[in-house]
Amino acid sequence: MNRLARKHTLTQHPIGWSGVMTTSSLQLPARSGTGIRVLLMLVSAATILMLTLAPRALVGPARGLFMRFAHLVANPVIEPMTYAQVESTLNALMFVPLGAALAILLSRRLWVLAPMIGFFLSIAVETLQSRIPGRVPDLGDVVWNSLGALAGAIVAGVLRLVGLGLRRLRMRADRHSVATSA
Repeated sequence: MNRLARKHTLTQHPIGWSGVMTTSSLQLPARSGTGIRVLLMLVSAATILMLTLAPRALVGPARGLFMRFAHLVANPVIEPMTYAQVESTLNALMFVPLGAALAILLSRRLWVLAPMIGFFLSIAVETLQSRIPGRVPDLGDVVWNSLGALAGAIVAGVLRLVGLGLRRLRMRADRHSVATSA
């Protein structure tokens, strides 16, 4: 099925009105919840950019509060981890919402692009960090960020498949109940 909806426009010709299809009139179909999906993706991307590109002097205090909160909530998980392991885990977790939001925003066929978009965003962030005083780019961050985007996309993909399966089961049950009642 073609995912693009064509919008017909009317134009006036010397002879009369006629329907004309223009290239600029191709639009993505309106899906329910698209606005919230876009908002989730934008908030996720903005949070990543703020946390990774703001000078350390601005991000440091917020990061300290987050780490104290993490130790209170997830101490049994964090306690045995080294500083490098905690950093890697946080890098991955930071990109999970972005990967999930992108996978949900994209069609079922294109959701696999979400981890690649996360990878390219991570490369862009690390490249920009090399130009910001106090920031240190790290290839390991690209790996962990990409794994986080992949994990988010996989979770979103699995939830999408489960939802699709449930809808199909419900449709079969509805058809069966209509057939048995007739």
